[in-house]
Amino acid sequence: MRRRLFLYMGALAALLLAVLLVALLLLGQLKSPRAETEKALTFQMGAFRSDMASLWRNVSVMGIHLSEDMTALIEEQTSDFSSLNGNVAAVEALQEAMLEPLCQYVRQTDCSGAFILLAASLSSDPAVDSHAGLYVQRGNAEHTTGELLLYRGMADIGRRHKVMPHRKWAQEFDLSNFPGFAEHLEKASAPIEHSCRTTKFITLPGTTEQAILLTVPMIGADGTVYGLCGFSVNQTYFLAHHAQPTGIGSLACVLSDAAEGLDVQRGLLTYPTGDFCFVPDELLEKRSLRGGLTAFVGSELSFVGISEPFTVAVGDEVPHDLTVLISKATYDRAMLKSGIEIAALLTLLVFFAVGCCLFYTRRYLRPILEDIDHVTVAGGEKGKPIFEELLPISEKMRSHEEAVTALKAERQDAQDRAEQLLGEKLGLEEQVEGMQGQLDDSLAEIRRLAHLGKKELKPADYDKFLKGYAKLSTKELEICEALVSGLSTRQCAEQIGCASSTVDTYRKRVYEKTGIHRVRQLQLCVALMRMEQQESETQKES
Repeated sequence: MRRRLFLYMGALAALLLAVLLVALLLLGQLKSPRAETEKALTFQMGAFRSDMASLWRNVSVMGIHLSEDMTALIEEQTSDFSSLNGNVAAVEALQEAMLEPLCQYVRQTDCSGAFILLAASLSSDPAVDSHAGLYVQRGNAEHTTGELLLYRGMADIGRRHKVMPHRKWAQEFDLSNFPGFAEHLEKASAPIEHSCRTTKFITLPGTTEQAILLTVPMIGADGTVYGLCGFSVNQTYFLAHHAQPTGIGSLACVLSDAAEGLDVQRGLLTYPTGDFCFVPDELLEKRSLRGGLTAFVGSELSFVGISEPFTVAVGDEVPHDLTVLISKATYDRAMLKSGIEIAALLTLLVFFAVGCCLFYTRRYLRPILEDIDHVTVAGGEKGKPIFEELLPISEKMRSHEEAVTALKAERQDAQDRAEQLLGEKLGLEEQVEGMQGQLDDSLAEIRRLAHLGKKELKPADYDKFLKGYAKLSTKELEICEALVSGLSTRQCAEQIGCASSTVDTYRKRVYEKTGIHRVRQLQLCVALMRMEQQESETQKES
């Protein structure tokens, strides 16, 4: 018997555990921490991608407008663009005209600075690889309303316009310090919308500031390439104005050059508002993980996240990378916490299942098995049970008979209740018949009023009433029905649940729309209309 008890208890425990596990899975309580992390990072990637698309769409559109405005200024200021080479006075006059509009563009655009690179030099020596132009930066990238600084251009012009020279100011652009500018000048072509390109991430000359520059060519009506213009977004500005909203701790979002690994020195980095995640300035190796995640492994620190390509500008031949990541330590803590929670939950389930099995075994299975074994042993070799030994089973049968008797009594009570409900139904049917009689009386009254209406109402007044009645609002129809039924203003207000003044207002609107001025006349018109509707429905049914 002991073996059978253990067998039954084990089968019941397994069944309970299976049911509970299936219920938890259906309710979503047992979730993979890796899947939850991937889901959260994917959602964050969607928000980061949307923010970057909005940023660079704004910068590209403003870059096209800047190119068109500066091209118009160049053609207005000079008739022969090639004469600008070595002509300091002409370049100065051109920069004088360009500086103020360029400053306005910086203030209106989501950027840290703007530049104009002319395909001309202050030096007439062709061996000198320098270009005249302007480069204006925000003095404080965290505040868009702060002062502007002149990074490239003639210092005297900047001072006259209250744009002080940057501490690393230079008069002209040295293309060796701006990788990509020479290539973009060579590839410049119309239409300019398809020639918007970004440089690789560079360190601005003389500073430690990382930035990416979007360039748009300036092309004259005759196809002459006047140079490049565009905007820059540096690390300080990006971090201050593009902090990401999130509920994930220790998160970092990176826009970087496409590479086999992740190098934050070749990208822009931002964090959630009020949070920080240190990412070292080294190339992090990418390694694939299960569940769509990627590990970014460094010499000391490692991270877990997801990465995807992102095209910043239309003319970019190679897309950049968007990366959202969290520290490996945070990921491991989340995995450990989830594992502990699942283990604790499963332990509780096991204890619950075992407790249920012990209870049902001792309460039901064990007494029945003991009685059966006792009867079998008492019957001897032939297995014939002794009557006295069947007393425990008889007692159980009597308890079952009592339960059946109780169920029969409940059934009788249910039958009595059904008869009572049948009587109530007959009473309701009588009420319905009485109400039908009242309805017939109402219809007779309507016909009488309609007959009187045909005599007392003029056809023109009735037609005006029909047109106005069709235009009544729901509230006006409700007031109209109350007036037709003979209720007073106070009774209408109590029935509808509003003030008497509101009823008066709606009554005036009903009168104005229907052309009726008395309740008696309104009752006749409504009765006549309903009789005509009833006759029309009767004809359709026949």
